[in-house]
Amino acid sequence: MTAAQLTVLSEQLSPELRAAVAGHPNTPAAVLGRLAADYPAQVLGNPALSLLRLAHPGLLEGWPTDTVLNLVARPQAPDWLRRYALAHADSRFQVAVAGHPALTLDEVRQLARHTVWKVRARVAARPDLSLELLTLLLGDPDYGVRLVLAARANLPPDAAERLGQDASLLVRQAMRQRLLP
Repeated sequence: MTAAQLTVLSEQLSPELRAAVAGHPNTPAAVLGRLAADYPAQVLGNPALSLLRLAHPGLLEGWPTDTVLNLVARPQAPDWLRRYALAHADSRFQVAVAGHPALTLDEVRQLARHTVWKVRARVAARPDLSLELLTLLLGDPDYGVRLVLAARANLPPDAAERLGQDASLLVRQAMRQRLLP
């Protein structure tokens, strides 16, 4: 199919047809950007996506920000997309990528020291949070990060004790809630 035919098909009402267009390697970059909001898995699985990125270095700049944030957060987001999010000037991209399961330990460490508390809170919610980073985040200056830690099911006893004596009333209350039947 040609790019022109795929562009016409992308405007059809059939979700199955639009999903197929999102996954087709001849679909133009701008059309993928429009379809990505509704069909993120198909766009990320499109075999031409990496080539389109090389052919159009500003590929993602023309796509809606919310769409790109959704793509970044998905487990199947490729390495280049995660690197894009990590380096982006808008902290919403680091918030979106902070929970990604394929981040390296160094990337998670970098995000755990981010200046924006929402990024650090997303790191605090990671199921694979290391003891090193848990210890670091226990001393976070923002109570929101410590509140996320207090909600962790696998909180070590010494961390639970420390949060039970936290300076924030909300964190202490969250820790007391854990003790209720």
